[in-house]
Amino acid sequence: MILEFTVKNTFSIKDEQLISFEAVDTVTEDDKFHCTEIGGKKFLKLACLYGANASGKTNIARALAFYIDFLINSFHKLEPTGVIPFFPFLFDAKTGNEPGEFTIVFYAKDFESENSIRYEYFIQLNEKKVLSESLYYSPKGQKKLIFERRDSIKWGACVTGAKKIIAELTRDNCSVVSAGAQAKHPIFLHVYEYFNKRFTGIINSSINSLAGYTAKRMDEDKTLKEKVIQLLSFSDMGNITDIVIRKQEIPEEVIKTFPDQVKNEIAQMGEKPIVRNVGLVHHYGEDVVLPLSLESAGTKKIMELAAPLIDITQEPSMCVIDELESSLHQELLEMFIQLFLESSEESQLLFTSHNQDLLDSGLLRDDEIWFCNKASDGSSKYSSITDYTGIRKETSRKKLYQADKFGALPNVNMNALRELFRATKNR
Repeated sequence: MILEFTVKNTFSIKDEQLISFEAVDTVTEDDKFHCTEIGGKKFLKLACLYGANASGKTNIARALAFYIDFLINSFHKLEPTGVIPFFPFLFDAKTGNEPGEFTIVFYAKDFESENSIRYEYFIQLNEKKVLSESLYYSPKGQKKLIFERRDSIKWGACVTGAKKIIAELTRDNCSVVSAGAQAKHPIFLHVYEYFNKRFTGIINSSINSLAGYTAKRMDEDKTLKEKVIQLLSFSDMGNITDIVIRKQEIPEEVIKTFPDQVKNEIAQMGEKPIVRNVGLVHHYGEDVVLPLSLESAGTKKIMELAAPLIDITQEPSMCVIDELESSLHQELLEMFIQLFLESSEESQLLFTSHNQDLLDSGLLRDDEIWFCNKASDGSSKYSSITDYTGIRKETSRKKLYQADKFGALPNVNMNALRELFRATKNR
C-alpha cells in the first residue's frame, strides 16, 4: 500500500507537494474500515481532493499516474530516442527549464520473504533523460540500497546476477526498474508486478475508456457480468435481467483516420481493435434491450464504475477517479464509498470531488480530506484538514469549507461579471 508520495515541478505543481495515506487521527471502532495496519503503520484507504476548477486538484493524480507509468512502462513504451512526455511548471521561466521530481513510499512483500516491508523510490527527470533515480528497501527496519543511478548505477548488495545487462538496457529515457523487469531480474520484476497489478491509472468521467474497460471485463468474465447486473438492480436502476455485449472489429478505413499515436498503439497490440456495443435487458412484462447510449447518465455511471469497484474490493489495488460524483445521486455516491471501505482490505482510492455534502456525511475522516489551492504564481498547493489547528470535532466541515476556512473555493468576481453582462446587453 502507498504510505505517501511527493511531486515537484510537474504540471501545475511547482514546489514539492505531499499527499499522505498515513492515519494522523486516532482510529476508533466507528472508522476501523478506513485503515489497514502494515508494519506498525496505519494506512488510510481513502484520499479525497477538493478544489476550485483549474486549481490543479486533478494534477496531483495525473502526476502520480505519469510517474508510476514511467517507472514500469518506459522501456517498452518509448522509442530509444523518444521524448519523455514530461511537463514542468511553465509559469516560471526558471522551473520551465528544471527537472521534475517524484518520491513514493510504499509497503509491499519483501522479495526474499513474505513480510511486508517499506520501499522508497525516487526519480528526477526532464523530457530528455532521467537525471537521478534510486530505490531503497527496509527488510529489517533498516534502510538499504537496491540501486542508485546518477551518471552510472550503484548497486546494493541484494542485487546479484545480470547487473551489467540491466545497465546496458537502461537508456537515458527509461527507468532502471522497467529495464530490470525487461531483463527478468527477480527484484525488478517484483517491483514492476506490484505497480502493474495494483495501479489502475486515472478513471476520468469525460472519456469513454471506462465504459470500454467495463465492457471488456464483462465480456471476458461472466461472473463479473452477473455481479454488475446485480449491482445495477440493487441500486434501483430498473428491472435489469441481463447485459448484452456485441463485438465488432473497427474497419481499416476508420483506423486510417486515427491520429498517428493511436495507430502506433494499435500496431503494437498486434491485433485489430474491437468495439463492444453494450445493451441492458429490461424486463417489464417482456424483455427489451436498451442500448447503453439511451440509458440515464446515472445508470451509465454505475455500470462504468461497477468493474473498478468490484476489482478494488476483490484484489489489492490503487484506483484514482476524477470527479467521482459525476452523474451520481448522493445516495449512490455514498454507497460506492461505503462498499469500498467495508469490502476492501489493502486497496486504496484517491478521488477528486466538488460534492460538499460528503464533508458532513460521516464517510470521510479529517486526514482523508485534502484541499488544493492555487497560489498567486499559478502553482498548486495541497493541504489536509489535519494541517489546520483549532477545528473542533463537532463543527460542520461543509460550513467551514463554505466559509473559506480551507480555501480551495472559486474566487468569482461577481461585480465585474455583472458589469460585463450589463455592458454587453447595452451594446
